[in-house]
Amino acid sequence: MFNRQRHEALIDSLKGENKTFTARKISVGASELWLLYVRQLVDVNALSQFVLKPIMEHYESALVRPRANKVAESVISAVDCWVESNLNEVENIVLKGMAVLLFDHDERYVVVNLKDVPHRGIHTPDFTYSIIGPKDCFVENLDVNLSLIRYRLKDPKLKIDMLELGRRSRTGFAVIYIEDIANVQMVSDVKARLGSIDTDGIWGTGEVQGFLSNTKHDLFQQSRLTERSDAACEAILEGKVVLLGDGGHAAAILPTTFNESLLSSDDRYGNKFFGLFAGIIRYAAVLITLCATSIYVALVSYHPDALPSNYAILLTNLRQNVLFPATLEVLIVELILELVREALLRVPSKIGTAIGIVGAIVIGDAASAAGIFDSLVLILVASSLLASFAMPDYFSMNPLRILKFFVIIMTGLMGFYGFVLGMSLILTNLVSIDSFGVPFFAPFAPHNRYDFKRAFIFTRSTSSLRMQYMRTNDDTRSSYAHENLKQKPEKDGKKNQDE
Repeated sequence: MFNRQRHEALIDSLKGENKTFTARKISVGASELWLLYVRQLVDVNALSQFVLKPIMEHYESALVRPRANKVAESVISAVDCWVESNLNEVENIVLKGMAVLLFDHDERYVVVNLKDVPHRGIHTPDFTYSIIGPKDCFVENLDVNLSLIRYRLKDPKLKIDMLELGRRSRTGFAVIYIEDIANVQMVSDVKARLGSIDTDGIWGTGEVQGFLSNTKHDLFQQSRLTERSDAACEAILEGKVVLLGDGGHAAAILPTTFNESLLSSDDRYGNKFFGLFAGIIRYAAVLITLCATSIYVALVSYHPDALPSNYAILLTNLRQNVLFPATLEVLIVELILELVREALLRVPSKIGTAIGIVGAIVIGDAASAAGIFDSLVLILVASSLLASFAMPDYFSMNPLRILKFFVIIMTGLMGFYGFVLGMSLILTNLVSIDSFGVPFFAPFAPHNRYDFKRAFIFTRSTSSLRMQYMRTNDDTRSSYAHENLKQKPEKDGKKNQDE
């Protein structure tokens, strides 16, 4: 009787606070049961077939009172169910999409997982496209994303630690790593930072990135986003931690380095020498994005004598009718192209290409013909824009888009001296950052010959050890590494340690 009054008070409180709660009373002889659920989050047909129907049939003529353990173990036919005893957690459990079965003569209750949240089907990647790699990627449902991880990694040492972030949203997150590979201190650091997050709501892993940064003003993120499940599994095998959030369609990879943002999934599947060639092209693209227009400003405004005389004369003739100084001209054109880039991301895809072509023709041809901009500036800025798209990780290029303006302004103020100073500040920042104990600019600084070579040429057949800067518990990828270590003399072993 005491339980009945308490349960009725609990149900009245829940329904009074939240109209989405559904409470179904079930009379079984002299006993009463209450079934609580949120209709929008539960598979109602499965609830009827696997919970209500077995209970009604089993206790139709029975004189015994239903008990939580008995119902969970031998009555209901739902696969995922368990017994709880803390009534204060009923509301949170129901809001997660579970069904709760209360008993009038039992302090405990049964929780049944029949969650049925609508979600998209698995589709092809949008911002990390691969030519020959797998085409499946994460969606907004955490269970589906975890199944993609489990599908590829059958290792019993794979750990999936669940937690909730957000006082009001209570968003589920999964911290995924391989227990005997990942560095213990790094995993503890990740969990500590996640545990220190105190906010009312978080919607996916993208928002968590800001909380995981070393400081609140870091321009370069200490984590990397990917929507590809194969890339996430590859990162886990490398000793990294992957963070998946319910409601987000991307995974955060921790830690990360600047070099990893220049690696493409196709590099693992294609010829290693073409991977080397593509890697060199991408590094050149980074330099073009960051430096091309700044060098133009320095040559035109401060150091025309650095050019051969015929080029200097040609450049002077091109600029004789231009209205603006070189620095202001470059800044205006760069801002216009950034505006076009942002506009193309917001417009419908069917008209985006047309708008981009028309905008480029109108701005480029008309402005050059009117003498507003120098045609060489338009070529350089367009080349810089194209180079920025050569980076496989689209979001990792965003800091360089900002720093490009910083370098242009520094060069406009002091010429090549300002250019060198600006680039020095950027490099100083890159080598000073660490991502959960891993140097952000590894393997270049600090330099490691093994990691440096694998940063450009990587195949599993020739890379029997994992990246050394990760300091993993198990750094071997294959048995070939053990054979090599046994055959190496002691001098070579010391040499590798020094590297």
